[in-house]
Amino acid sequence: MPAESEPAFTREDLRNLWRILSPDERLEGFRLLPHDDAEEFFLALPRADLASLILEFPKNERRAWMRLLAPDDAADVIQHVPEAERAGLLALLDDTTRHEVTALLAYAQDAAGGLMNPRYARLRPEMTVDEAIGYLRRQARTNIELLSYLYAIDDEQRLLGVVSFRELFAARPERTVREVMRTDVVTVRDDQDQEEVSRIFAEQDLIALPVVDREGRMKGIVTVDDIVDVVQAEATEDIQKLGGMAALDQPYLDIAFTRMLRRRGGWLAVLFVGELGTASAMSYFEDELARALVLSLFVPLIISSGGNSGS
Repeated sequence: MPAESEPAFTREDLRNLWRILSPDERLEGFRLLPHDDAEEFFLALPRADLASLILEFPKNERRAWMRLLAPDDAADVIQHVPEAERAGLLALLDDTTRHEVTALLAYAQDAAGGLMNPRYARLRPEMTVDEAIGYLRRQARTNIELLSYLYAIDDEQRLLGVVSFRELFAARPERTVREVMRTDVVTVRDDQDQEEVSRIFAEQDLIALPVVDREGRMKGIVTVDDIVDVVQAEATEDIQKLGGMAALDQPYLDIAFTRMLRRRGGWLAVLFVGELGTASAMSYFEDELARALVLSLFVPLIISSGGNSGS
């Protein structure tokens, strides 16, 4: 039998070209991917690119792609689109997801509540291990974010303890969740800043953290993959600030020229005036420079050294 031919255009091809393509070209390339590859590529896109791609779809196609997103991802996408488009995208979601996304949008974008996914594996402490495993099997069909950690909550949604799936699976079937769970749970508050959350992840070496409100009621979980983009964005902002620049929330190739001018123009004007002062000082010592011409060779060296030191 002849070997199956490789697809003419792959996810890797599109990923390599993505940064240099226009929005229309991105959509055209995306449509060339097989359906399964397209879904995987779609879910892996940064949120800003995801929002841009969704807006390129005809309105009758947006519903299917929006409903592919988890609630926290859908909230991120909606925050990245213009205000005029937000209500339309929110209306494309099913009732349950729309309610979850609306609740997430009430949080600040840089708070733990804005990063969390409200879908997590929850158990009652009085359940037996056997009942809990059967219950988790049913929960897994409802797009639970993570099954590595299972959270025991009471009737008022207060977090009582946590147990890993491995610990639960290894326990005797007749034992209760309360007997196998751990009560020393590391949590984050829903209004806690994302930088603090990233530090807790680094210190505790966990893959997920439960998010609770002031009363200890569980609201959702933040996973380590949610925090990776945060760490990258915060590091980029810190590096920009080290250079004395206002942090940008878009890549240089994507940001509008007028916005870039507003952010950078003032500093460039100040530096230009400063250089005029340098030129005036040099003109004052023109006679000395003329008598020892070799000194002028060091001027570019001194200026470059100052720039390198500043950077």
